[in-house]
Amino acid sequence: MRITVLVENTGPSEFKIEHGLSLYIEFNDKKYLLDAGPSDSFFKNAHALSIDLGRVDKAVLSHGHYDHGDGFMVFLNQYKDKVVYGAKNIFGDYYSGSGGSVHYIGLSSKLKQMKNRFNTISKDTKIDEKIYLILDDVSNTKEIGVQKKLYKKVDDVLQPDNFDHELSLVFDTPKGLVICNSCSHAGLESIVDNIKKRLNKPVYAYVGGLHMKSTKNHIETSSFTEEQIQNLCIFIEKNIQYVLTGHCTGNVSYDLLKKYLKDRIDFLTTGKTIEI
Repeated sequence: MRITVLVENTGPSEFKIEHGLSLYIEFNDKKYLLDAGPSDSFFKNAHALSIDLGRVDKAVLSHGHYDHGDGFMVFLNQYKDKVVYGAKNIFGDYYSGSGGSVHYIGLSSKLKQMKNRFNTISKDTKIDEKIYLILDDVSNTKEIGVQKKLYKKVDDVLQPDNFDHELSLVFDTPKGLVICNSCSHAGLESIVDNIKKRLNKPVYAYVGGLHMKSTKNHIETSSFTEEQIQNLCIFIEKNIQYVLTGHCTGNVSYDLLKKYLKDRIDFLTTGKTIEI
């Protein structure tokens, strides 16, 4: 299994860098695209890496935020035969209260006009042999929405996002399950426990952002205390062999995770290729 990072918040100067995430995944002689970032940067970076996105067998949108989905405008316009998988609620109106003001972070209106190019699901779905889309367990996530200042608008009223538009792309590999969840809004522990329960198999690797980045007085910090990060690392050590993270995790949180997980964790960055 090989994962190439097409776009992420960081990377060398020869690539287009922006706040977002897009992963190109090769598994069992097939190609998968998870997310497309906020613009055409992922597409340009794929070209620079000699990756032909026309060969993608399945494309998936992890959740309904612009920094993961709006790039699909380019993908769908370029490849008229392609569709994108996603949870049924990806086209909702989503907002963030970060930075002191509430602002829209959902998918663009132009992408929403292409709903017919999306294959939306309302239950866990097998999309290929040994490949699954697993919806987050949202039974107890509204409080997380409050903590993370993330909202959805329902009947013109803002309410805490319960992340019923988020899913994981899961690969059943010989080493164990590889979970790709781009932002982990529902929390890594909840996501891993839910997938282990659904598929009844051990987890080898977890790939994606952990939504731990925060700012205070315009300086990056972590929304987790060091004690909370240490407890998270204890959970990871018991349940996951390897973590690849970036995007919304942030450098401060990553450094603390690295302190406890050491070589069991690595950083995602644009242009990077990882063999699992």
